Amino acid sequence: MRVVMKLTDPLLDAGRTLFVDNYYTSVRLAKLLLERSTHLVGTLRKKRKMNCQEIETKKLKKGEIIARISPPGIMMLKWKDKRYVMMLSTKHLAETKVVPSRTDPERKKPQVVVDYNDSKAFIDLSDQHKAHNTPLRRGVKWYRKLSIELILGTALVNAFVIYKEVTQQQITITNFKTQTLRRILEKRECPPMVQETNAPLHDLQNIAIRRRCVVCYENVQEELGREAAQRKTPRSKWQ
Repeated sequence: MRVVMKLTDPLLDAGRTLFVDNYYTSVRLAKLLLERSTHLVGTLRKKRKMNCQEIETKKLKKGEIIARISPPGIMMLKWKDKRYVMMLSTKHLAETKVVPSRTDPERKKPQVVVDYNDSKAFIDLSDQHKAHNTPLRRGVKWYRKLSIELILGTALVNAFVIYKEVTQQQITITNFKTQTLRRILEKRECPPMVQETNAPLHDLQNIAIRRRCVVCYENVQEELGREAAQRKTPRSKWQ
């Protein structure tokens, strides 16, 4: 709950609607967001604190709906499709919408479910793109897995979407990844790493007594002063 409030703080108090996963959805979060003029819509887990026990325990037949609305305007809904679906919303009522299917042209769904699915469509599509040739492997440390996911997953999918939008080309995510990697691995001429300098070079000679390097001492003394040069310049038999 604190994570959601912290991440969305700059976007609150503007009448927006926040669609969240069942990991975050709760009645307490809905109340906090209502106080900040923000609606909440999300799937709901069973046995969450402040859940309506009547809705949780009610057994339904396929297509049936049960819903309750609390005084602040928080609606909790349960719908039986292939399995039970529980929703929490501060924006909807227990309304239904006809969504035809192959087997049932008069099939009805709760409006809150329809809106939730529409809002999550892009996220689901993004997950599908990232699932193609995923670089994630078992046994990888969580921080490495996070870095790999952000760079080779999220970043590549975002680049793929931008590329298609700008070029108007039809290309698959697999081909886009292949072209991107080939472009990165292309052989290119790199400038030499060593740059010419007028600074005096070391001409090392083996001496009997350990002394400070004259060249290093003068360089440090010129930059930091005499005391720093005496303290930082190492002694060596090679001068």
